[in-house]
Amino acid sequence: MKKKTLFWLATAAAAGVYGAVTGKGPFNKMRFKEQHERISNYMETHYPKAIYTPVRATENGYVTVIKRLGMPDIILYITGDGEGNYIFTETVVTDA
Repeated sequence: MKKKTLFWLATAAAAGVYGAVTGKGPFNKMRFKEQHERISNYMETHYPKAIYTPVRATENGYVTVIKRLGMPDIILYITGDGEGNYIFTETVVTDA
């Protein structure tokens, strides 16, 4: 195998491992499976035609952005109460 090919294979493998560990790209739903399930249920109830961005972990919980067609985005904060329940807090994004 050529050194160049080996280099690109190693680079791609490292990027895949990094993505899996950090929960980026297609690995986001695997890393944050429970949070995606809870957010999906919340979205069905409150914003059935909207979509949301990948989930990110924060110091106090998780965050995602709800995208609504023709309306301002909403930052959705998700925190746990210690008993397995999630608390959702919304902040509407306004233009400055």
